[in-house]
This record gives sequence, C-alpha cells and structure tokens, in this order.
Amino acid sequence: MPMLPVAAAAGLAVWSLGFGLPFLFRSDEDVMVGRSVRMVVEHSLDPLFYNYPPLGFYVFAAAEAALSLVPGQHLGPATRIDPSAEYLAARAVSAAALVAATALVYRAGRSAYGTAGGVLAATCLALAPLAVRQAHFATTDSLAMALVALTFWAGQRASGRGGFLLAGIVCGLAAATKYTSAAAAVYLLVLALGGPDRWGRLLAAAGSAALAFAAVFVPAGHPLDFLRGLAFLGGRAGQEYAGLPLGLVYHPTVSLPFGLGLGSYALALAGIVVAVVRRARTDLALLAFVGAYFLASGLTHEVFFRYALPLLPALSVLAGGLVRAVPTRAGAQAAAGGLALLLLAPAGYASVTTDRLLGAQDTREQAAGWLQTNAPPGSQIRIGTYWWQPFYGASELGEGGLHAIYATGNPIVDSFQMGRYTDRFNVNREGAPCYALAASGPPWQSPPRDTASAPAAIFKPYTGDSPVGAVYDPIDSFYLPIWGFASLDRPGPAVVIEACG
Repeated sequence: MPMLPVAAAAGLAVWSLGFGLPFLFRSDEDVMVGRSVRMVVEHSLDPLFYNYPPLGFYVFAAAEAALSLVPGQHLGPATRIDPSAEYLAARAVSAAALVAATALVYRAGRSAYGTAGGVLAATCLALAPLAVRQAHFATTDSLAMALVALTFWAGQRASGRGGFLLAGIVCGLAAATKYTSAAAAVYLLVLALGGPDRWGRLLAAAGSAALAFAAVFVPAGHPLDFLRGLAFLGGRAGQEYAGLPLGLVYHPTVSLPFGLGLGSYALALAGIVVAVVRRARTDLALLAFVGAYFLASGLTHEVFFRYALPLLPALSVLAGGLVRAVPTRAGAQAAAGGLALLLLAPAGYASVTTDRLLGAQDTREQAAGWLQTNAPPGSQIRIGTYWWQPFYGASELGEGGLHAIYATGNPIVDSFQMGRYTDRFNVNREGAPCYALAASGPPWQSPPRDTASAPAAIFKPYTGDSPVGAVYDPIDSFYLPIWGFASLDRPGPAVVIEACG
C-alpha cells in the first residue's frame, strides 16, 4: 500500500514528460536549461542569472553533465544542436523531485500519524494537479518542494543536536533553491523548542540552515548581483497584477483548492481543524510552517500558482492527520477510506487529463507545420510576442532580441528561447512572402484574434465552443488550465495565420 502513491507519482510525472519537444512551450525552462548547459560546456558555476538562488542551477547543470556522458549526446547552443535531450534531462530532475517528495511525505505522515496517515498524505501529494504539472517543467519549484518535504522528514527524525543540525542543512538548501522555502525553518524551530535541550537544538538547526544557505552562494560568486536580484523580486512583490488580490487571499481561495484538488483541499482543511484541536508537536510545527509560508508568499499580488507549491507537502501531511478523528471500528474506517477516495478522485482526474493533453500536439507546433509546408524559404514570419512564437530566428539572438532580464550576451544561454530556432524563415525580419501570426492569451486559449484579411489557417485547441469553466493561472504564460478541461483537445493558444503585405 505505501508504494502505490509513489508509483502513481512516478507514472504521472513521466507521462508526457517530453511534451512539445523539440519546440519549447514553457517559459522559464529556457532560463534554467540554457544557463545550466553553459555551466557544463564552459566549466563554470556562475549561472549568469541572479534573481533566483543558485542551487537549482547547480542541480540542473549536474543533470546536463550526466547527459553529456551518454554516447552520442553533445551539449551546445539550441541554434546548432537539437535541444530536446537537454530539456528532457532537466525535466527528469523535476519528475524525480515529485516522486521523492511523495515518498518523503509518506514517511513524515507515517511518523506523525501512523501508516494510514502516511498513505493518505502521500496520495494527496501524488495526485495534486499543481505538483503533477510542475513535475513536467525544468524549473526550481519541484526541487524546492522536495527539499521542504525532506526538511519535514528530517525534523521528524531529529531528537538531539546532531539530528537538528542535519535537518537545518536541508532547510538551508531548500531556501537556496527558492527563497520562500526558508519558511521551513519555522517548522524546525517549533520542533526544537518542544523537547529537552531546546536552545541547543534550536541553535543547531538555525545555525546550520544559515551556513548551508550561505555556502551555496559562494561558488556562484556575484554577491551584490544576488542582492540586487533579491531587491528586484521585492520590487515586483509590490506591483499590481491584473487586479488580483494579495496572495493571503488568492492562494487559499484559488491556487491551493485547484492546485491540491478540491476534495484533497477539503481533507487538508479538515486536517487543519484536527491539528488545531489536538495540538501535538508535529501539528504545531506544520501549522507554524503554513502560517510562515503564507506570510512569506502572501504579501504580494504576484500570485503565480507555482508559488504555493512548497505548501503542498505540509497540507498533505495535515490531511493525513485527519485519520486520528476516525473511530477505530472497522465499519467507520471502511467508510472513511471510501470517502477519502471519493474526495481524491477529482484531483486524480485533473492530473491524468493534464498529462493526456500535454501529450497532444500544441497548436503552435501545428502552426509551425503549416508554415513549413506552405511558406517557402526566406518568407517573413511576423510574430507579435515571445509567448506564442513557434519559431525564433537571428533577430531574437541579437541585441534587443530578449528582454533585458534574460539576455546575457552569451551565445549558448541566449540560444535557448520559446519555440524552435529556424534559419529557414526570416522571423520578424524582411522577407517575402509575408505571414503574420496572431494568437489568444496568454494564458487564455480562446477566442482567436480578429484579422484584417481572411485567415490562411486557424488552429484551435478546443472542439466546438470556447472552453467554459477552465481555471488558468492568470499571470502565467502557460496555455493549459489546471482545472476544468471541457472541450479542450490540446495545449496552446488559438492561432491565426494570415498573409501580410
């Protein structure tokens, strides 16, 4: 039984892991993978990107280094080498992170609430639509989630200063992957203060966490650049985003219900009530972490769904704690188990549907196929925005091509962009004949944009009417909802191609 959630996480994580390739249709993967490839090729630990802490780049670079050892595989710029394997190697890290996090949540839940609690906790995380979706992306989020889960497990096992020292190191590594994961330190501090030698254990956890966090930055260098990057993130936190409320409101009412699954979230909320009533040491530590993480991520309008990902292990374990409220009678336990399965089913359906749709051909790839068939070499392809481009060319590689946040001037790093590199067409440069692409969103997948003339081709990701009831991350650029998939056949925007003068 304990292996079932882990197996489910593995299956859901690897299904459609190669979606879109060799095209790239997920933003931020170009940032992580391009820099990680350069780190290996140029034998450098400088990620050339300072808005994120560096541990994620180190881990992805290690995956790229392992790929380079495979016979026949070569690392290099995406303008010269098919980048599919380079993206897939990094995505495999995220997939493995979900599997590891599921196993760790089981161990933490079992330690706190028994085997049934561990199984329920692990199942909640394994089926969580947000966790499953992020496991397909080469970004830092899943890695940070796994390190938070490892912190929970290490904290559960810790009894003396040595155990809390090790747990603190893991917590520091989590923070060196994603800054807000530092909230896991609150979990350790509550555990440390709840037993003998409280101040010694607290200092061991806090000191080792701070040292591990700082040590990660040393090989990367550029301390002032990382401070400026942190200041940049703080500045973004104060901005308005599409009229969205603060994360303190948005995450518990939108990101988490749909990210964990509506039924799973109900289990987590019920588990929180039980934890407040029982107030065991683990209950208090988990509740403190949830509160601290909400403060760390909730005082901003920049409410990407993925920012809530490190909360999922804690909420899953709290859901597992609900088993304490079930009477020991066999009939009551059977009924509770059946109810839990019923509540978990919507999350499972959403995750399976996400994987199925990810495996379908993206509308931008369909548009690329049409252009390759119908547009002669040298044609001008006008593309209005980075987010919907199926191709990029020389104009995006030169000065002014990438946004200043992402451009480095390094030919390897800057060669990794959305879409696929082409020298067959003149993308946003003079050429003849001329074709213009227009698309919906992002992230909305409908309706198709109006055109001045009759379209040469239209590619829609849905059948019939526009999707109704789909739940998108409104400030993300990923063209697939996390919940509500009626009439959708594939990812991508509604794309219109028209001839242009």
